[in-house]
Amino acid sequence: MDRQLPEFVSEPLSVLTYSHDGYGLGHLRRNTNIAVRFVQEAPGSSVLMLTGCPPGNPFPLPKGIDFIKVPSLIKVDSGVYSPLGLRISRQKAKAIRASVIQSAAIQFRPKLFLVDHVPAGTYGELLPTLWMLRELDDPPVIVLGLRDIIDAPDVVSELWRREGTYQTIRNYYDQVIIYGCKEIFDSALHYGMSAEFPEIVRYSGYVCSQEPVKSREQVRADLRVRRENLIVVTTGGGHDGYPLMRSCLEAFQLIGRSSRFEAVLITGPLMDAHQREQLRAQARGLGARVLSSVEDAPSFINAADLVITMAGYNSLCEVVSLKRKALVVPRLGPRAEQRMRAELFKQKGLIDVLDPQEVSPRNLAQRITDDLERTDLPLASAAIDMSGASNAIRRLSGLVLERASLQPMTVSTSQAAGGLRAKRAVAGSRDE
Repeated sequence: MDRQLPEFVSEPLSVLTYSHDGYGLGHLRRNTNIAVRFVQEAPGSSVLMLTGCPPGNPFPLPKGIDFIKVPSLIKVDSGVYSPLGLRISRQKAKAIRASVIQSAAIQFRPKLFLVDHVPAGTYGELLPTLWMLRELDDPPVIVLGLRDIIDAPDVVSELWRREGTYQTIRNYYDQVIIYGCKEIFDSALHYGMSAEFPEIVRYSGYVCSQEPVKSREQVRADLRVRRENLIVVTTGGGHDGYPLMRSCLEAFQLIGRSSRFEAVLITGPLMDAHQREQLRAQARGLGARVLSSVEDAPSFINAADLVITMAGYNSLCEVVSLKRKALVVPRLGPRAEQRMRAELFKQKGLIDVLDPQEVSPRNLAQRITDDLERTDLPLASAAIDMSGASNAIRRLSGLVLERASLQPMTVSTSQAAGGLRAKRAVAGSRDE
């Protein structure tokens, strides 16, 4: 159970969030989970979300939350993004995104600006807004949120030095919150933050939806499941989920129609429509149905006897939070992120993992059959902190309160590079 939130959290807050979202839904999902907790715990609060996700924000949003979609980008090479839909230059896309972000910040005047994953934004589009906010007489608290694993440590450290990321964080950010657990993966140590700015890094635990889920029986009744077991296959946003889902259907065919399970494949809103229709045609007669998306994905996961998924942050958080049995096929590349996370969670006894290079219909069919029979996953003793959303808003709200109480004493932030250090000196670096 969550610790009781401090009294000041009930004060209304204006929160601005940013997630670049050039490929999937992961960054937006984390920010949405935190935003929902904010408006629940602090009645009267407003959260304005900035995102480049192609469908905008496809998640259910309660009153108090809205979003602005900036032109979408897609990654075409390491560190290189191009406009996804508009036939305009990269420079024009960057200029439009930067202008929209800055205008939103000027008009909304947030007390807190929460940035996910990319401190300077794609192509540095956040830098004008960050500089402007630091120049205000009453600047907002600016926080960077990072998922547990970004990529291999040497890759991230070299990239951050080359792109000036460490300096950007020092110049503009009051705190870095790592959405993970130090005992699982010490992100601060491995990515050089412990050496660069240890005093501003905190861990929150893993961020996942903390909304109530439907019971296993209710979901199965809604789906009219007649067989003994239910398999749920999900690949997050679904942009690259087609190969795994196709392999699953081929495995189901090998297992045969007399199998004791039914399956639901949730493709995600980002899967190509033609690929989705191919899956639906392939699923006919296999006791499987294909859904493009569901509003309450955690309830489907909760109802499953086995979840088959990739090793994206949000997918694994939902599986582990709900203590479901999972067969995980991590993305092969281009980053090492999913392979690293899958291996660490496997070592804790939380999931089963199938190497993506070993995926074939026969191997997958055998592993599915074996995992449905297993009774040792997930290990009851392998519990980890999944209350990251609550912990994060407790921390964020505390920073806003501290800023408000120190505001009359705050040293001028006209020198952007020194403003953060000056304020910390005045604050006496008070922290937990």
